[in-house]
Amino acid sequence: MSLRIRLVLSIALLLLVSLATGGAAAWLRAERSVRTEMEAALSVGQHTVGSALAHLAGRPAPQDRSDEDIATLLTRLVGAFDGDRHLKVSLRQPGGGVVASSRLAVPDHPAPAWFVRSLDVPQLSAEVPLPGFSGQGLWLRLETDPSGEVSEVWGELGDDAVMMMLFSALALPMVYWTLGRALRSVDRLSKAFAQVAETGMETARPVAEAGPPELRRLAVGFNRMIERLAAAEARNRRLHEQLQTIQEEERADLARDLHDEVGPYLFAINVDVTALMAAAERAGDAAMRDQARSAREAVAHVQQEVKAILARLRPPGLSDLGLRAALENLAAFWRARRPDVAIAVTVAPGPHLGEAGDTAIYRVVQESLSNAIRHGRPRSVSVGVTSLAGGITIDIADDGDGLPAEAPPSTGYGLRGMAERVAALGGSLTVANRPEGGVRVHAVLPSAAGISAVATPEAA
Repeated sequence: MSLRIRLVLSIALLLLVSLATGGAAAWLRAERSVRTEMEAALSVGQHTVGSALAHLAGRPAPQDRSDEDIATLLTRLVGAFDGDRHLKVSLRQPGGGVVASSRLAVPDHPAPAWFVRSLDVPQLSAEVPLPGFSGQGLWLRLETDPSGEVSEVWGELGDDAVMMMLFSALALPMVYWTLGRALRSVDRLSKAFAQVAETGMETARPVAEAGPPELRRLAVGFNRMIERLAAAEARNRRLHEQLQTIQEEERADLARDLHDEVGPYLFAINVDVTALMAAAERAGDAAMRDQARSAREAVAHVQQEVKAILARLRPPGLSDLGLRAALENLAAFWRARRPDVAIAVTVAPGPHLGEAGDTAIYRVVQESLSNAIRHGRPRSVSVGVTSLAGGITIDIADDGDGLPAEAPPSTGYGLRGMAERVAALGGSLTVANRPEGGVRVHAVLPSAAGISAVATPEAA
């Protein structure tokens, strides 16, 4: 769940809690308010009845009035309470019979029965005797009815709830929109970090330094970070390139020493052993002849091993014949050992990358061919070197078994060496399984000018 949704849900939950708390508080206030209103209504009713009776008592003496007149006056007094919202007045006679009763006002929007029961407001009542107005023992009963007041409270609570829900309906989209604008900078930073993690510093771009101050400071820090990482990566590339150059120079020196120092001695030993074999033949010494033959075979084996070491130390023909001939010799080497594998080499004419670039191309093809034939059991391998605008691409594809799923391509020493060699020249390398089967090695190297720019240290 995104931070934006979490914040909106948290605010919505806070609003619900506030609504529930406000409803509980309003319910408590409503119960006290209805109870107070009922007590006040009963008190006012008693005062009104008392005032009316006192007014009637100031008229001619009751004994001078007929019972019919007294009943009429009392019925009018009861009728004066018709339409009252809280108080019901009834004229009663001995035995509980009702002579007359007032009518309560009917609420426009009655409250639900469960709400009326929840308030639990008791019904209050009072009895007013009329000894001076009738010899028949008539009396007045005053009773409160909270339904009107409860309906009014219910309406007020409903209005408050509607206002609260309307406020929430307007506030939550506003909060969602505001958070979206505020977190837009976070989204940009997240995408920028993901891009750096996936593709490295080659495609890293500064992010806009906009938004709230806190997020703007994050953007500024990110931009400074990628600047320093880019500078550090450039320095690492230069160091890798220098290291590769030193390694190639050491390989060349070692190859030259093997060729110039060890080679002549092996040749001399071979000549001497051949002379010993001839002398043994003339002397008829079969044992000496066999020992000399064994020594000559050992010298021939050592010479072959030295040639193989020289081929690994320095690509044969790369400096003398060029990249195309060196790659053809490499393909011929594997064709001779694995005639069942078809190896096709295509080198398109293009810009010359210099000795460092040609050596990198040769080593990438050499390692890729070796891995494909030794581990992939392919039937065919294609090698392509083509020119691009501003650089060279190398593609080596086979139809073998492919890379194992449990071993990522970057774990092999040879593949790491290829990646470091290409990265030292400012290029990129990808190794992945092909959808149709097999492995594809794809490398991109910049032009000779780009390689020179990477290889040249910055001025202090």
